[in-house]
Amino acid sequence: MITFRPIVPQDGEAFQRFVRGLSLESRLHRFLLPVKELAPATLRALTQPDQARHVGLIALDGTAIIGEGRYAALGDSGRGEFAIAVADEWQRQGVGARILGTLIAAARRAGLAVLEGEVLRSNAAMLKFMRRAGFRLRDCPGDGRLAIAERNLF
Repeated sequence: MITFRPIVPQDGEAFQRFVRGLSLESRLHRFLLPVKELAPATLRALTQPDQARHVGLIALDGTAIIGEGRYAALGDSGRGEFAIAVADEWQRQGVGARILGTLIAAARRAGLAVLEGEVLRSNAAMLKFMRRAGFRLRDCPGDGRLAIAERNLF
C-alpha cells in the first residue's frame, strides 16, 4: 500500500537513496542536471522545507520512498514553483498524479493562484502528463530546452 506524507529531516538518508536509485534520465528530468546524488546542502534544503512557503511530500511503499513532489511559493506573487519525481519502476501507475493532486490542494489552501514548473522539452511523458492535468505549456524565456507548465488554481 502506498502512503503519502510530508517529508521530514529524518528522511534525508532515504531521500538520497531515492535520488540515487533514479535512472540518469529521471534524475535529469527532475533536477535538469545529470546529478548522481544530492549535495549535502541541497539534501538539507529538500528534506527541511519551510512548511509555510515550501511544501514537500513523499510517497512511500513501506519505508522506501517511491516518489516526491513539492512546491515553493515565489515571494508574494501568488505563484508557486513545483517539481515531481517518481521512481522509474513506479512511473505511469498514478503515483505522480496523486502527488500532483495533493500539491495542488495544498497550494490552493495556502492561497496560491498559479503553479508552474520547468519541464525539459525532451521529456515527452511529463509534457503529456502536464497537459492531461490541465496545465498549459509555454516557452521558457532564454532557454529553448525548457517549457513552462502552468496551471491556474482558481
